[in-house]
Amino acid sequence: MNVGINQSSLKRISGFIAAGGMATLFHWAAMSGLVLLGMAPVAATFSGSVVGAVTNYWLQRTLAFPNARPHIQAIWRYAFSCSLAALLNVLIFLVLHQLFEISVVPAQLLTTAAVAVFNYVVYQRLVW
Repeated sequence: MNVGINQSSLKRISGFIAAGGMATLFHWAAMSGLVLLGMAPVAATFSGSVVGAVTNYWLQRTLAFPNARPHIQAIWRYAFSCSLAALLNVLIFLVLHQLFEISVVPAQLLTTAAVAVFNYVVYQRLVW
């Protein structure tokens, strides 16, 4: 019985991680800049997630899901999934940062990890 990950799944997962990692850097850079300019952290993480989402669409199509649905079908599904992910990002960050009083960086790291798992499942099943 073969329980291992097949080559196609491994390529998809590694592409997802690479694309998501690059998009996360854009998210965090935007968030950091906005916080430094005086924006509230919750608003900054939402704004950063929008920047990351725009970047991520093209990277995911190229690196993780090259055989995706046509753009006209995928973009609306992607926009819907990003709306859910942005809401999840804000909610988790809000709970960690304001309710549990975790500082901005660790709260965003934990939030990013949770949202990444959510995104992989949704992208694989709904978007692409």
